[in-house]
Amino acid sequence: MKKIINGIEIELTQEEIAQRQLDEQQAEQDRLAFEAEKQAKIVAKASALAKLTALGLTEEEVKSIL
Repeated sequence: MKKIINGIEIELTQEEIAQRQLDEQQAEQDRLAFEAEKQAKIVAKASALAKLTALGLTEEEVKSIL
């Protein structure tokens, strides 16, 4: 594996390759955590909407709250 610095290709060391792999794994974990959090917010919002509607609020009233 190589990297380019100032237009010159340099071979990566084993430590750099290992760190790059760790960084890629961490980035993937961060992306998955972000997506899970985003999905959880969508589910929570839908739940809140359903509960408020069940209490008798109209859709316009609920949307004005959210």
